[in-house]
Amino acid sequence: MALAKNPRLLEAIKSVVGPDVLLLDSRFICKYPTSGAGAATTDQADGTVPEDQLPYVAWHQDMRYWGIDGGPVLSVWLALDDSLEDNGALKVIPGTHRSGMLPHELAKRHGNMLSVNQEIPEHLVDSGKAVLCPLLAGQMSIHDGFLVHASDPNMSQRRRCGLVIRYVPPFAYPIHDLDRPRKFNAVVLVSGTDQFNHFSS
Repeated sequence: MALAKNPRLLEAIKSVVGPDVLLLDSRFICKYPTSGAGAATTDQADGTVPEDQLPYVAWHQDMRYWGIDGGPVLSVWLALDDSLEDNGALKVIPGTHRSGMLPHELAKRHGNMLSVNQEIPEHLVDSGKAVLCPLLAGQMSIHDGFLVHASDPNMSQRRRCGLVIRYVPPFAYPIHDLDRPRKFNAVVLVSGTDQFNHFSS
């Protein structure tokens, strides 16, 4: 909670959504090494994970599974470890936050870390325009919930872990969508006031 309320972090969030900010969710996301100390469980004699089973994150939009409308969802990635190309740093398609909601389908490739194995169909993603977003431990990135993004497998011998924190303005509200069955039981006001109470139980 201290990290989510950090004044320097909230200053950046408020510059986008205004003075009133709700903390929607936070969680750790880790990709463990593929070999060496701390590696994930393997089933090969050489101690490596088969390449077609390495954890990755498919191209997607956060808004597809957050069940929020009426306002933006901002996702902060706070790097606890260096997050670089070789251990699966975030990559984004610039400008796609203006594309609205794109179709998603079940991923065909094994190892997708997303909650319901969703991905944007390949023909809708111009991966040639992808931009890598490397971070050193202690740095952070912020992206809009409609931004198309993904990350490749961790091919290094180092862990890649970050704290993802998601914020919304109070005028955003949860929607009832069978494809996005989210429950919001612990939304916390972290800046300003909430005149809407859309997340009150």
